[in-house]
Amino acid sequence: MVFLKTILIILLVYFGVKLLAKYFGPLLLKYIFKKVQKNMEKQFNPPQQEPRKSSHKSSKTSKRKSKETKVGEYIDYEEID
Repeated sequence: MVFLKTILIILLVYFGVKLLAKYFGPLLLKYIFKKVQKNMEKQFNPPQQEPRKSSHKSSKTSKRKSKETKVGEYIDYEEID
């Protein structure tokens, strides 16, 4: 009797999940595809830069850029024949 009860519970869970997937699966897929589409649009179409509002912020960014671009000393090598 316990074996039949277990089989019945397994079948009810299986068909319940199958029924829920049938109705909520398409909604879940739409939601996932919308999120993926938004992420792809962000990645391939970066937002346009807005004009700077204050000169104080631009001086900070220029200092940051100069620090970032200063990588190291440039060495020019010559070929020896």
